[in-house]
Amino acid sequence: MATRDASGVDIALGAQRVARYVFAPATPASESPRPYLYPITTAAGMPVADFRPSDHSWHHGFSLALPNAGRANLWGGRSWDRATGAYLDRGDNGSMRTESIQVDAAGAIVSTVAWLDADGERLATEDRALAFAEEERGWTLDWESRIHVPSPLTLGSPATNGRAGAGYGGLFFRAAPEFRGATATADDGRSGPADDFLGERARSLALTRPDGAATVRLATADTSSWFVRSMEYPGFGPAPFDTIEVQVKPGDGWCLRARLVVLDGDDTRRSG
Repeated sequence: MATRDASGVDIALGAQRVARYVFAPATPASESPRPYLYPITTAAGMPVADFRPSDHSWHHGFSLALPNAGRANLWGGRSWDRATGAYLDRGDNGSMRTESIQVDAAGAIVSTVAWLDADGERLATEDRALAFAEEERGWTLDWESRIHVPSPLTLGSPATNGRAGAGYGGLFFRAAPEFRGATATADDGRSGPADDFLGERARSLALTRPDGAATVRLATADTSSWFVRSMEYPGFGPAPFDTIEVQVKPGDGWCLRARLVVLDGDDTRRSG
């Protein structure tokens, strides 16, 4: 199921590769290089993710990315400046660097990831665990990140820094162009245009292509706010820093858990 080379791990269901986890990225420094999943397909081979699109070249498939991680931008692109009310190139793009990785044949990945600021100074150490599994009409990825810091680290978003509606940060899935105009479905049964779910709270959210050909779902351990775009560009993710900053302290740590589900067809009846 899993095949590793010098820069990544291919995950396959039978003969079909459904994802590649790139642990040694070659993306530009201005995009805050970090491990990511891309390409990503359904079990039938339909692409569901985008990588370095022209509108936001720092959107890298499915990845963990933080726009406000202390003094660093670990999201990519420019940083929101509260004083000027604009995105500025502040030279604060950091990176996430894989320091060790272990992969088993079943597709379980365990790695240590260093969070570094623009000068290469360590902000945090992340213990990351990924587990892939097959399910009816698709596959799942369970993601767990445990963050440890040498000194207090504040995690936030442009929203917590003064830009309304920009609570992005954390796990983010940049969907393929065919998801523009997607329908979103929450675990409690709410359903409608994906853009209507910006800032809404739910435990899971699924985006289905307008033609019903594929569905991507993200589920969190607890109810979360969500950052969602659809018509401007298709992408979504839980937004733990939508309204509050989180301060991670030495000895306490911080944990993030989520499940990604990729399915052929419109299967929004399931939750979680």
